Amino acid sequence: MVFQEFHLVPYLSVLENILTPALVTRPQDEKALVDRAHGLIEEFGLNERKHHRPAALSTGERQRTALARALVHRPRLLLADEPTGNLDRENAGRVLGCMASFVEEGGAVLLVTHDDRCTSFSRTTVAMDAGRLIR
Repeated sequence: MVFQEFHLVPYLSVLENILTPALVTRPQDEKALVDRAHGLIEEFGLNERKHHRPAALSTGERQRTALARALVHRPRLLLADEPTGNLDRENAGRVLGCMASFVEEGGAVLLVTHDDRCTSFSRTTVAMDAGRLIR
């Protein structure tokens, strides 16, 4: 799940925040999980920031960290609330491209957004207005 408000742990680094799901799941292959985290850090352009805490990050960097945390265990379903809302055009494209790759690898994304750029990456779009389905 990717929240609009990130919900990063303030005293953990980017890398540590991405690895927090491992505290619950206790993976058998920790090295593979750490390698996956480093790969996501690279993919999201956070390599220079991986040891920084959330307070030292831009909102876009926080959003990308939250998305990497959600993807680190290769879930089947990703729920995302406004994942591009805090991102510039370049990083929004990077995030949407990563979500598209996630879908190509067999995952599913349910995305809630006001960002029209997201519709070009989706297979199915449902539009609502004032709580009513309009398309």
